[in-house]
Amino acid sequence: MNIKEIREIRKLYTKDRCSVFRLCGCYVNGEKEKVATFCGGLIGMEDEELFKYMELFKKCLSGSLEKNLFNIDIPLDFELNNDAYKLLAGMRQSGLGNAELMELFYDRIIETYDHAGNYMILVAADTYDVPGRSKLGDTMDDASEEAFTYVLAVICPVDLAKAGLSFSPDDGWFNAVDRDWIVGVPEAGFMFPAFNDRSTDIHAALVYAKNKDCLQPEMISALFGSETPVTAEEKKNAFGTVVSEVYGDDFSAETMKTVHEVLSAEEEMIRNEPDLDTQLSKTRVRQLLEKSGADDEQMSRFDNAYDELLGDDTNVDIENIYSSRNFTVKNDFVDLRISADRTDLVSFEESGGRKRIIIELEGPTEVNGVPV
Repeated sequence: MNIKEIREIRKLYTKDRCSVFRLCGCYVNGEKEKVATFCGGLIGMEDEELFKYMELFKKCLSGSLEKNLFNIDIPLDFELNNDAYKLLAGMRQSGLGNAELMELFYDRIIETYDHAGNYMILVAADTYDVPGRSKLGDTMDDASEEAFTYVLAVICPVDLAKAGLSFSPDDGWFNAVDRDWIVGVPEAGFMFPAFNDRSTDIHAALVYAKNKDCLQPEMISALFGSETPVTAEEKKNAFGTVVSEVYGDDFSAETMKTVHEVLSAEEEMIRNEPDLDTQLSKTRVRQLLEKSGADDEQMSRFDNAYDELLGDDTNVDIENIYSSRNFTVKNDFVDLRISADRTDLVSFEESGGRKRIIIELEGPTEVNGVPV
């Protein structure tokens, strides 16, 4: 799923647009024991309570690709032979209405979810009437193309509220606050099936993690038969190594400046063209390096470097390898941040065995906050 498709589903989680028809959950304590399970609809729920539930699900569809949101491909062998896939498919088909399947699902999460403390498993079943699109890309709400049925699960920590004092108008005094168990923001979750190309893809899922430390390798493997996805930081480092290996002995700071400028132009084009994807394929990365000035001999090293470090069919999100805010130069003693679109002010020189950064000062300048 690309970020536009994720946002399309995320926009459903409001009071006016919500079409969730069943909500189920399980409260688990620190001993991995089920404290309580619940299941029901949203009809009759108070607005404030409904808002709180919607915020939990929206959080599971928020963040950046490869930082918080990860596309998972489910192996065909796993689909055909593993009970976990049949479990997820059954939950979706029954709309979470099969109590036995829900108990099995909670058990699978409890067995594989790594968390010290209490937590809540919350699952929603929804059917989204996917609106059609005109040739110009406009949404046509009265022309549904498909009914997208899916389940969305979030796992939230449940912690004891901090002790404190609260003012009581009745006696004009600050009294101790009762400490309740409070549901925190989701740390993990998933959507199945995926909404790839604005359509149902039963061979894929979308996984959420609050941060890289909240990725759950065992749970992802147990539910989807997939390895832990590569994070944005890992892909950024791998991309940098690919560039370094392609350029070889000619690799330099000036090279990275040129690559940055080419990525900047690509990012601007993507921003202005709604149909362009932020996910860069291997072919697009090759084209960008060619635009950066890599010659035929250097590009002959590209395939091996990319396949070894990233994988032949691996995409890289441009937002994770390029910063639209800053161009940075850093070592143990220097940390420079230049506006991303003003790299023309920076140049690199080497003479007499010494390397230098030259920055053209344009406009009013301050040093340690003092105008100079």
